[in-house]
Amino acid sequence: MELYLIRHGESESNQNGTHSGWSPVNLTEKGRLQAEGAAKLLSGISFDRVFASDVLRAQQTARIVFPGANFTYIPLLREMNNTTMRGKSAEDMLALSGEKYLECRKNFDYAPLGMDCESGAHLLARAGELLRFFENSGFERIAAVGHAGIIRACAAYVLGLKTHNPPMQCCNASVSVLLFKDGFWRVKAWNLNFNTDLY
Repeated sequence: MELYLIRHGESESNQNGTHSGWSPVNLTEKGRLQAEGAAKLLSGISFDRVFASDVLRAQQTARIVFPGANFTYIPLLREMNNTTMRGKSAEDMLALSGEKYLECRKNFDYAPLGMDCESGAHLLARAGELLRFFENSGFERIAAVGHAGIIRACAAYVLGLKTHNPPMQCCNASVSVLLFKDGFWRVKAWNLNFNTDLY
């Protein structure tokens, strides 16, 4: 079974350098162009089912990449939940939480700030739950539109890492492919982009 993981295009929070978590944030014009690039990259590939995060920027990306498709929206594909930090920049958070925020940002785990954020350990466990869901789906080729945090956590899970935060870049509207065969997952392709001028 092949699993194509597509990150959403650039969002307004990406552009502004602010946190968004699960909050509804629109794609930028650049993000829509990036999504069109992902559509071109995937043209000619047929999928048994298309899944997407139910967070707005992923929904918008899915509709551009797979126009006219019927989507199954699943919360397991959501970004790490740090919605309580919505709209705050790194400077805002540094003023609120000081050096502790910088350590959390480095580790991509804001739970230690005590702001009701999802922990890295929970995100990694959620990635495992998501992959088991796909394993048991009965489909041969799946597309899933999500977010950098959950996509990178899926890669970490597949690689057997103990961290949810592997040193693997996941660009906006990039396509990464995981393969499940003979009871094992492996990374087949990572962070593919149609037009690098947009990144």
